[in-house]
Amino acid sequence: MHRAIAAWLTERPWRAAFAAAFCGALSLQMMMPFMVLAGAVPVLVALRSDSKLALAVAATAAAAAVWVVVQVAPAVWIVAGLVLLIFSPVLLGLLLKGSGSLNLCFQVAVTGIAAALLAVHLVLPDPAAVWVDLLRHVLESMAAAGLTITGDKDAMIAIWARTMWGALAALALSVVLGSLFLGTWWQTLLDSPGRFGAEYRRLRLGRVLGVGVTLLFVAAFWSDSALLASLAWVAFTALSFQGLAAAHRSKAGGRLNRGWLAAIYVLLIVPLSMSVTVLVLAIWGFADNWLTPKGQAA
Repeated sequence: MHRAIAAWLTERPWRAAFAAAFCGALSLQMMMPFMVLAGAVPVLVALRSDSKLALAVAATAAAAAVWVVVQVAPAVWIVAGLVLLIFSPVLLGLLLKGSGSLNLCFQVAVTGIAAALLAVHLVLPDPAAVWVDLLRHVLESMAAAGLTITGDKDAMIAIWARTMWGALAALALSVVLGSLFLGTWWQTLLDSPGRFGAEYRRLRLGRVLGVGVTLLFVAAFWSDSALLASLAWVAFTALSFQGLAAAHRSKAGGRLNRGWLAAIYVLLIVPLSMSVTVLVLAIWGFADNWLTPKGQAA
């Protein structure tokens, strides 16, 4: 089915543009999966066609998403965030096309999201304050709907506001990588079936980013810095992707049963088990980054 979808999208340029715009328009209502699809279609075009067409397709998706946002909540930072989320995967797709390294794109995406998060904390005098009014409105709406909220609301809002930028950055990284991986998978289904799996199983942060992540966790544990706590969200997300790659590598090597791999994916989409599964995958990814012998076959 996915091969047929990829073939249909790439047969006529207007099909990719229409599909990207349609998904972009729905991305505000359902970021998952429509935002991922809106970014994946331009990645597919970038890998199978030329950069101008791919960027044009991304522009149609961004224009549709921005038009919907302007009608509902005309906030500059939301518009800028949507444009970045849609264009980042296609830029990574062009990098993949030129370098041939999916792992390089993975590392660049992680570094880019971390740099954007750092820029937010450097530019805004009080990053957490941006979320206070919105969170207070959410709690008031919940109370108006009859939901009982116990505890100190101001303290609750302060805690949530402190973690919102990190959670948003982690979500952005998931969307960008999801779009890149889906678009790349579609392209390999048409041109070289099986290649994406081999490349994905080689995902690794590497020594340099691994050292940075280790120092980040140590510093975040001993510090009360909101920036370090936010960066830790990004690190956990990146490591969970590597942990999932390690799970696929174990399955390919016969060390993990296919049923267990399927169970991991099921647990990732079940709300009650999602956070625990991500944590376990992040720990697995952290260990994989340091314990897998250099040069081991993927």
